[in-house]
Amino acid sequence: MKFRVAALCLVLAALPAQATERWKFDTRLAVTGDPVSGVYPHLDGAGRKHIAVASQSVATTWEDNRSGTPQVYVARKTNDQDRFSAAMQVSDGGEAYEPAIASLPQNRFVLAWEQDGAIHARILSDSGLGTSAKLSSAASSHVSLASFGAQIFASWREQQDRLWFVKVAALSVTAAGKLGVESITSAEAIGLETQVLFPSIAVNDAGLCVAWEDRRAGHTRLLVSSSSDQAQSFGEPQHLNEFLSNRNQYDQGNGVTRVSLASFAQDEILAAWMDKRRGGLGYGIFAALGSDGGAIFGPNEKVHGEAGDKQPHYNPAVAGNSNGDFVVAWDDFRRGDSDIWLSAYNDDEEWSQDFSPAIASGAGEQSHPAVALDDQGRLHLLWMERGDMNAPGRLWYSRAMPR
Repeated sequence: MKFRVAALCLVLAALPAQATERWKFDTRLAVTGDPVSGVYPHLDGAGRKHIAVASQSVATTWEDNRSGTPQVYVARKTNDQDRFSAAMQVSDGGEAYEPAIASLPQNRFVLAWEQDGAIHARILSDSGLGTSAKLSSAASSHVSLASFGAQIFASWREQQDRLWFVKVAALSVTAAGKLGVESITSAEAIGLETQVLFPSIAVNDAGLCVAWEDRRAGHTRLLVSSSSDQAQSFGEPQHLNEFLSNRNQYDQGNGVTRVSLASFAQDEILAAWMDKRRGGLGYGIFAALGSDGGAIFGPNEKVHGEAGDKQPHYNPAVAGNSNGDFVVAWDDFRRGDSDIWLSAYNDDEEWSQDFSPAIASGAGEQSHPAVALDDQGRLHLLWMERGDMNAPGRLWYSRAMPR
């Protein structure tokens, strides 16, 4: 498959507004209620997969401490409703963190999360939440989800006998609506003494791939591995981020963190992450496009344009659809307050001028976006709003129509 890639660290010229504002956003809808003192919602899951779109509805998932301990919640609405359901508690243990969600046929969703040091998952359908299934067998966290039709794949990190593994599970749904585990495989057969963190997973016609933060080299690199046989086996991990070290022999290169993956078109993968290759300017948002289900990735590309070049950027999230559309979202402080920003390829197959939708910008802090693209090209945006960095927050949602 031919890559649709831009030049490394592409410097973008100013583009007319209509070239970037490709979505027209609806009025925002509250996902959670008014901020409550001492209650803090979080959208920090591996790969930031906190929103998913099924045939007739959208669902969002997060973690907060409203009950006095961290627990995972989900809320959903149909496409024609103007409000979300009341939050349903998904987890049922002592503490739970970092959920993920993916869509399934028949207007269903699958949720996964960390609960008391293990990975759990369950189905959400029109009739409610199904039975919870435990997926991991040892201390585990950082779960991510991807679905392709009725197929479900989950990735997480697991520590066995002091060694770290990236685990990938193939899951199915029984006729009774319960989750079944078809297989669990390690992306690498041999465990590592150094940690692996925040694996993210994506799947399409060509197979699936998983990317993660890896510290075996003494500093953090992003590695990626792909499978073309339903996660039964994985290829040798490849480097995803380009390693830049040009100061002295002690320099361990640019810091990278929080990779996010999404499938687009028939066999292509979008990866985006935070990258400190700009020196003292903090994190930038960089991306790479992969083909053949992530078996091959093109060069790294700087996503944000010149207007954001002197600011740090945070919390990248990605989305794609089967028609070939894809988008990267993040937050930054270039206008004083934290706002949500978006970028996608323009007609010249280059990253567009950054665009901050009015519904997710302005006074206060708008941060931690999660995004989904449906097959009609509509963008579904979830984010957190706070008065300041230490204030309690609430979650908002808006859908945008393509122009």
